[in-house]
Amino acid sequence: MKNLTKITAMALACALLVTSCRKDDNTKVSPTSSSGSGTSGSGSSTGGVDDKGGSTGSDDKGTTTTTGGTGTPTSKSPKLKYLLKASNTSFGVAAKGTAGSSITWTTATASPTMIKLEAKVGTSEVEYKTTNNVSIDLLASTASYFGSFSLPAGTYNEVELKITLAKGSSPAMALAGNYTSSTGTIPVKFEVNEAVMLKTETHNITLTDSASFTSITTFDLSALMSGITESMLSGATLTGGTLVISASSNVSLYNIILNNFKNDDHHHGVNHD
Repeated sequence: MKNLTKITAMALACALLVTSCRKDDNTKVSPTSSSGSGTSGSGSSTGGVDDKGGSTGSDDKGTTTTTGGTGTPTSKSPKLKYLLKASNTSFGVAAKGTAGSSITWTTATASPTMIKLEAKVGTSEVEYKTTNNVSIDLLASTASYFGSFSLPAGTYNEVELKITLAKGSSPAMALAGNYTSSTGTIPVKFEVNEAVMLKTETHNITLTDSASFTSITTFDLSALMSGITESMLSGATLTGGTLVISASSNVSLYNIILNNFKNDDHHHGVNHD
């Protein structure tokens, strides 16, 4: 009987030991997290995680996706707003301008659908992207911003800003005005319905907490006509008395202007509001 009791006790002890080992094997330690916060180095803002490891959220001017950032924006994080406008609406035509031959743009609109900011913070590369679908007046006396980011404070180096214009309910870009030559004045229109990208570069920008900044991209309308001569315009086909320049009308002129638009060194600056 004593031997039976010892065997039973030993079996019970082994069973308890096996049970304890199994519990230890299945134990998992979860990292501590807080709702709506990102991880240092992820640059995520509140929202769901996308397939690139960033996060998506909504602000008052579109949907923002961030990838590879340096921290989590807070209520005190600086806000960077974006403006796009045009300059030099009236200019002479030909290499250095020809007296009596000129173009004056009276309306100019653009439809930005995406803004992407790429930069370096320290040794890390960061990217912030926001999407939108609006049509803006490039000649408005008081420009309204069409996109914004809340970014962690810091210094952003080798900044590249890319603005994509694409057709939605309005053309990607449309200009209208008048062409004046020795023979008189006629309406002129330029319209882009394919997606085009404006790219600018800035050496560095420093953003501080509890502050608002405005990024302004300006493109020179006179530079669009570089390489266009008076004889080219005088020989163009008119549509109902209007000089229409588009992908289907006066295509050679269209290609020159579009190429100028894509490759021009558009001015970019960041101002403290």
